[in-house]
Amino acid sequence: MLTVRWWQERLYPPQRAKNPAAVFSEELYRHVKPDSRVLDIGAGAGKANTYALRGKCAEVVGIDLDPRVLENPLLDRGVVGNMMDTPFDGNSFDVAFSIYTLEHVTSPAAFVTELHRIIKPGGRFLALTPNRYHYVSLVASCTPHAFHRWFNRKRGRCDEDTFSTVYQLNTKRALNRCFLSRGFEQVLFKTIEVEPNYLKWCVPAFLCGTLYERLVNSTGLLEFLRVNIICGYAKNT
Repeated sequence: MLTVRWWQERLYPPQRAKNPAAVFSEELYRHVKPDSRVLDIGAGAGKANTYALRGKCAEVVGIDLDPRVLENPLLDRGVVGNMMDTPFDGNSFDVAFSIYTLEHVTSPAAFVTELHRIIKPGGRFLALTPNRYHYVSLVASCTPHAFHRWFNRKRGRCDEDTFSTVYQLNTKRALNRCFLSRGFEQVLFKTIEVEPNYLKWCVPAFLCGTLYERLVNSTGLLEFLRVNIICGYAKNT
């Protein structure tokens, strides 16, 4: 009997597979210099992230409501706090970024306003976040948080790493509307579709997800349906 693993190995060999976090990290490295102060927004425990900035810039700070941020090994310093009202001085960071955090932001205006305050003039904010128009986000929007926790447990993720989602900053239009009206300009926007990791529970679902991946990656006309958004905004000087 052909299994999901059998299909995965043939449809997504290493040279074809894409890791969106690794793609994002490469983009992040282009903007970080040895003297940069960098802020990881929603840094958490750092278990799933792939970037390596410690020792390559002046300081890597992380902020999160989760107290596990204090033990995050990717950071020089962890801060327990709310991004809507941070303890940082104005113009503190050259680069701020978030990895799978924007989908949890409940007050986009307050979030972006605080970002503008703490980023230096000419500094950058970069983000990797789910696309609201992708089928995973659409299903998540229509199902209760208890279902998300149950489903993620099946995928090997513990409850403490499953957070409520609102998807208020998860389309190009929503991002530009919020950032451009608050003193930023867009410097990066692209979308990436990867193998259907959420559909590995049975072969038919996985194959349908693969067909979707091939389709939306085949033309720029369907890029708005790809699962990951990588975006960047510069603070106007």
